[in-house]
Amino acid sequence: MSRMAPISICAIATALLAVGSSYVRASDDPAIDRGLAYLRQHTTDQQAGETALIALAFLKGDVPLSDPAVVACFTKIRQRFTSVSYKPERSNGHEVYEAAVIAMALANLDAESRRSDLEQVASFLVSRQKANGSWDYPNRANGDTSISQYAVLGLWEAENGGARVPASVWDRAAQWFMSTQGSTGAWRYHSDELNQPETISMTAAGVGSLLICKRQLAQYRTAKTQQSTLLIPLNPEGANTRYEVKTPFNRIDQSIGGGMNWLAASFTTSPSPIVGPSIYYGLYGLERIGALADKTMLGRIDWYERGRSFIHSSQTAHGAWSSAHGEPMNTVWAILFLSRSTAKTLRRIEVKRLGAGTLLGGRGLPTDLSSMTVAGGRVVSRPMNGAVEGMLAVLEDPRAQFAESALSGLVTRYETEGPAVLRPHKERFRKLLLSPDQGLRRAAAWALGRTGELEAVPPLIEALTDSDEEVVNTARIGLQLLSRKIDGLGPPSTSTPAQREEAANRWKAWYDTIRPLELNGQRDEKSGPPATSTVPALPAAGSREPR
Repeated sequence: MSRMAPISICAIATALLAVGSSYVRASDDPAIDRGLAYLRQHTTDQQAGETALIALAFLKGDVPLSDPAVVACFTKIRQRFTSVSYKPERSNGHEVYEAAVIAMALANLDAESRRSDLEQVASFLVSRQKANGSWDYPNRANGDTSISQYAVLGLWEAENGGARVPASVWDRAAQWFMSTQGSTGAWRYHSDELNQPETISMTAAGVGSLLICKRQLAQYRTAKTQQSTLLIPLNPEGANTRYEVKTPFNRIDQSIGGGMNWLAASFTTSPSPIVGPSIYYGLYGLERIGALADKTMLGRIDWYERGRSFIHSSQTAHGAWSSAHGEPMNTVWAILFLSRSTAKTLRRIEVKRLGAGTLLGGRGLPTDLSSMTVAGGRVVSRPMNGAVEGMLAVLEDPRAQFAESALSGLVTRYETEGPAVLRPHKERFRKLLLSPDQGLRRAAAWALGRTGELEAVPPLIEALTDSDEEVVNTARIGLQLLSRKIDGLGPPSTSTPAQREEAANRWKAWYDTIRPLELNGQRDEKSGPPATSTVPALPAAGSREPR
C-alpha cells in the first residue's frame, strides 16, 4: 500500500459475553453471507492487521466465536504477544493501524484473561501519539488523518475494555482533529499537503474521531460535577477523574457540525475524487458517524439506504467487493457497513452502563456468583431467563441481589422480541423512574422509550430534569424514538439544569400538539373504550435506533 492507504485494520470482535447481546443474524442479508464465504478463503494469506479486520467482519456478521475461521484469525493475532510485551508485525507507521485493531479485538474478546495484553497494546498506541495530539508515519510530524482515526478507534475500544487511557490523550487528539479541519468543514489525509483532495472518507474519519473523543472526555466532566468535596474517590484503576478537560465541548460540536454539513452536501456513491480511494472505506466511516451521532439522515439523505443499495449492486459474482486496497479489505468494509458494526458496539456499551448504574446505585454484587461472568474487564451478569414479571420484581425489590442479571434479561428479551414485551409493564417502569437508584431510573427510561406508545412521553419528559445525566440522556433518546425526531429537541448530551428545563418545555409543547384526545381526557364517549396509542412502525428488535 502507499503511505496514504487506510490499511485494513479496524477492529474486531463483539464477544457475546457482554450482557444483553442479541444481534441481527447475517442471514438476514444474503450479501453479507456471500461476502463472509469469500473471506473464508483469506484467513491464512493476510498479515496480522488485515487478519484482524477479517475477524471483525466474521464477528459483526454473527459468525460464532468457535468457528474455525474465527479461531484461525485470532491464533495469528495472538502470535504478536509474548509473556511480557506486544510486538507488531508491521513498521513504518503501519504498526499503529495493526495495534489499533488488536486493541479492539482484545477489548471485545476474552478481555479479562488477556488484560495485561490489552494494557500493553493500549500503552503502545499512547506512546506513538505525537506532541501535537496526532499519529503519523515516523518521518512525519504533522499528523495523518487515517492513522489517527484508527488510533482513536483502538484506544476507545481498549478503554471500554478496561485499559487505562490518560484523559489527555483524548483532549490532545480532539484539538488536533479540529486544527486540521479545512475551512469547508472537510478533512484530507494530510492537512499540510494542500494538493490532496478533501474526501468523504477522511471527513468521516475526522467527524467520527471527534465524536469518540467527546464521549470519552464527557466522563471526566460528569465525574467532576458529581464529586463531593467530603469524599475521596475510590478508583482502583487509577484513572484521574479530576482531570480538567481543556477542549471546549461547544468547539467540538461546531467542528462536528461543519463536517456533517459538508458530508450531507457532498455525499455520493459515484466514482469521484471526493469519495476517496475506496467508496467502501468511506461508507464504513459513515456507518460510525451514524451510530455515534444518532443520525439516520445526512441532511435529507438516508445514508444507510443509499449505501446499502450501492453495496448490493456492486457485489461481484464470487461474493467480494473490489476497489483500491484489494478485494478482501473492501469486502470487510462493505460487511461492516451492512451489519451496522459500530451500532452493535454502542449497544453493548449501553447495556453495560445500565447494569453498572444499578450496581453503583447501592445493590452491590450478588451473593450468588454463579450468575456472574467477566467481560470487558468488569463483572457482569448473565441474562436472567423467565417471565418479564419476575425480572421486574427483582428490580423493584431493594433487597434483591440479582438486579443486573434481571436487567440483562430484560434487554435480551426486548432485543429478541421487540416492544411487545415491555408494553404491558409501562406503569411499573413509570414507578421505577422515581427510584432513588439512578441505575434503575436509567433502566426505566430506557424501557419506556422503547414501548412505542405515546403514553410513555410524559414520564420521559419529566425524566429530562433528572439529576443524573445518564438518565437525562436515556430519556432524550427515548423521546427521539417515540417522536421520530432524530435530531430531537434536546437537551445536549452534557447539559446544565437550565438546559434540561428548557428542553423539557420544548418537548411538552411538541407533545401538546400531537397527543391523542383520549390521553387528554377528551375522548368521545360514543367511540367506545380508549385504545392504546401506539407509535407505528417502531424499529424491530435488533434494528437501528438512535444512540
